[in-house]
Amino acid sequence: MKKFWIVFAIIAVLVGGGLGLLWKVATSLEEPEVEGSVLHWQAGGAYSEVGPDGFMEMLQMGDGPTFGQMTVALRRAAADPDIDTLVLDLRGVAVNWAQLEDLHAAVAEFRATGKTLWAYIESGGNADYALACAADRVAMAPEGNLMVLGVAAELAFFKDTLAKVGLEADFVHVGKYKSAPEQLTRSGPSDANREMVTALVESRYDLLVDLIASGRGEDAETVRGWIDVGMFDGESALAAGLVDTLLDGEDLMASLSPDSEAADFEHYARTARGGRAQHEIALIVAAGTIYPGSSRHDNLQGRIVGSDTVVEQLADAREDDDIEAVLLRVDSPGGSALASDLIWREVARVREVKPVVVSMGGYAASGGYYISCGADSIFAGAGTLTGSIGVFAGKMSWTGLYEKIAVNREFITRGDNALLWHDAGGFTENQRILFQAQLDRFYERFLAKVGDGRDLDRDQVHAVAQGRVWTGEQALDVGLVDGLGGLDRALASVKAMVGAAPDEKVMVHTYQKPLSWMERTLLDALNSRIEMRALVANQDPTAVLPAPLAEITRSLARAGLMDVAPLMDGRPLALMPWREVQRAGSFVRP
Repeated sequence: MKKFWIVFAIIAVLVGGGLGLLWKVATSLEEPEVEGSVLHWQAGGAYSEVGPDGFMEMLQMGDGPTFGQMTVALRRAAADPDIDTLVLDLRGVAVNWAQLEDLHAAVAEFRATGKTLWAYIESGGNADYALACAADRVAMAPEGNLMVLGVAAELAFFKDTLAKVGLEADFVHVGKYKSAPEQLTRSGPSDANREMVTALVESRYDLLVDLIASGRGEDAETVRGWIDVGMFDGESALAAGLVDTLLDGEDLMASLSPDSEAADFEHYARTARGGRAQHEIALIVAAGTIYPGSSRHDNLQGRIVGSDTVVEQLADAREDDDIEAVLLRVDSPGGSALASDLIWREVARVREVKPVVVSMGGYAASGGYYISCGADSIFAGAGTLTGSIGVFAGKMSWTGLYEKIAVNREFITRGDNALLWHDAGGFTENQRILFQAQLDRFYERFLAKVGDGRDLDRDQVHAVAQGRVWTGEQALDVGLVDGLGGLDRALASVKAMVGAAPDEKVMVHTYQKPLSWMERTLLDALNSRIEMRALVANQDPTAVLPAPLAEITRSLARAGLMDVAPLMDGRPLALMPWREVQRAGSFVRP
């Protein structure tokens, strides 16, 4: 019946101008207030740092709460006198390491209030279990399974794959650890790359052990023993002490909320309570690969951070007299050097009139660190990947592919470098020397910007740069960040800068485009057709390609290269060497 009135309302507006009717329908779809004292969070999949911007992106991405909304809601629930119980129903959480730390800390705050906190696992991996360990008690389905498998990094190399179809990559880089081009130019890792990734894996492993040990009250040696066993069914998990009881989800919820249905936590997160505040700040999110132009979402490339969009948002915050400070959330592996510099310059302009604090998400590396280094303060998670201060650029030679398909090409040129960025072969020796000199000069400018922002001299920055990726914990030791913590820690710093008390509420302005009444109503109607929403959200752009090329394209996408493929035309790239994709329940880089 509800669908009928939605459709009727849209027709009334389009045909007869029935704005009053649309208002009535739209307001009738507003969520009611949360009822009941038990919150149930069925947590699974990924939580985006930034919400969809406008109607079309919401069709693609869905309209679930953002990661920031979830962590804020956890802390709000901890202080909410109407909430006395939280159940974490963990169903394959796919968050990055910094997000895991943030969630773990927020859950631990709820636990510290003395309220009831349960975690429930049917089939879980590293992230599920690490988060579950922040709860008072952990229940597991009797026939469930738990896999706490440790940490692995897979380094994929495509030189030989590309050669099979006649493609060859030619790249120039600065910094011995700036190994992003190795994926395309080598058949295996360099010694520097292997050294760096080994250190990252060891740091991540120690973090996983610490999260589990602190939550379960066990020593690190015991937890390492659990990880070395790896796979547990219900009985073995209970016997080893990983969980407290075997109980299915229905029985658990019935015991905690026997008289009423538990409230949905994601609904609770979306019903943020407003109100006025004395202090106002801007929250600007730079999540995705950095490109010139506008921010957008692409089915193949994922989230794009457009320099035009971020610069405009920063300028708006700078010019708004009501905004006292800017909190810049960075979750980016980098991208275009030009676009990164444009954002850095606007951050510098903002700092001339008001404070800027950076909160680093899972990544804030290379270009992501570039746009961060000029802030007043930088905070990162212990597991954040940051640094990667360096640059590379290059091109792909398609000569072999044209030969394989019997295309003969002839070039008539004037000027030694007329084919510098053409796909006909690699660089000449003179071109390589020229190109290397330009990248060296950019690298020196990058070092200078970091030095100015971090109050370090050139040699101090160079010693920790050269393209090396650090975890947040390591970055703190070498002076690249100011402290460890997530959004909440960064917000505390902002409050101190604007003179707000630690427990004082501040008004946070974001720059997402709100949906119109018509768009919201139409979106609700479309969301009721699950198959239509899935079709829009899961389009496979490689489906139209020939099978071998489609598979190579998908492999490059899994390796984190497709999101920067359009930039690989000679433009200098400030991009970290490797990316990890968080599969549900694992931390393995595909």
